[in-house]
Amino acid sequence: MAETLSPDGPIKLAITVDDVYQWSGIPFPDGYSPHTITRSLLDAFDRHGVEQVYAFSNTRPIDDDPDLLRVLDAWCEAGHHIGNHTHYHSSLNWVDPPTYIEDIERSEALIGGWIDQAPSRYFRYCMDMWGDTPEKTAEVQTYLAKAGYTPAPLTYWFYDAQFMTPYMRSLKAANTDDQAFLQDAFVDTAVSQLRGQVAAARASLGRDPVHIALVHGTAIAGDTYDRVLEAYDELGVEYVTLEEAMRDPANLIPPPVTTRMFRNFTQKWAQYAGVEVPDTPAPAILEKVAATTPIEGMSDADVLGPAILQMAAALGAEATLDEFDWHNHHVGAEA
Repeated sequence: MAETLSPDGPIKLAITVDDVYQWSGIPFPDGYSPHTITRSLLDAFDRHGVEQVYAFSNTRPIDDDPDLLRVLDAWCEAGHHIGNHTHYHSSLNWVDPPTYIEDIERSEALIGGWIDQAPSRYFRYCMDMWGDTPEKTAEVQTYLAKAGYTPAPLTYWFYDAQFMTPYMRSLKAANTDDQAFLQDAFVDTAVSQLRGQVAAARASLGRDPVHIALVHGTAIAGDTYDRVLEAYDELGVEYVTLEEAMRDPANLIPPPVTTRMFRNFTQKWAQYAGVEVPDTPAPAILEKVAATTPIEGMSDADVLGPAILQMAAALGAEATLDEFDWHNHHVGAEA
């Protein structure tokens, strides 16, 4: 009999994917592309019975390569769905609401046809940052309501994007030992973070909410996510649709917390309830991950830092990297 994460029975989990194109300015490793990684993820979903997965991708890369729209075709043809994640992937913390809203509309102008094929119109805030003031959040939330969008939050993540650059380096160096280490750490971190965040949610809310998971469209996710789903299966996880997850009030009602920090809904509910979430702001394993296969000019600071700054600059703003405490603690350590 499968182990369960809660004394009350199986945890329900809606899988979602962000940024199947990665971020503008971040290259894919040789032999990988949004097309190949998407196919790997779709195959993993099919093997594990994960249905109707929403993909939330910034659309800036489509400007340079319109052929990337075929990725959305493949996603929908496999029975999954598309949501809105803005065009430039800028944080609401960095810009005023009208500028952010324009970026939502800029993305819909490109992929509205795919969004409208889905049973629901979902929007995901970039980095799950809902704004650094209540007034900002209220103005964007009002726009979303008028535009027929429901904001889809996250309740569980395992910092999978922080494996992206080290894995790129291990592939470039053809270091199979480091590739294996990173893949194993990717799976182990997914499990440990699920355990901790499920427990924190139960302690904060007095029950188990339906959880919403995140994985990004990276090379390591394409190579490893099948193993993550196997680990979830062993924990007795029950996969549900995002629609079912969004019927849970803990996901539909935003936590009464305004923060500039990189925090998901579980972490915000826990902050409000005074509950400690293990490994917040980030798990210690990321130190070792970030140090794997060092290559000059390919640190996280070299790769992720400029991409984040470009997101803000595209909308006439300036990013404040202190919001990403995982970035300062782990990426900054390499700089």
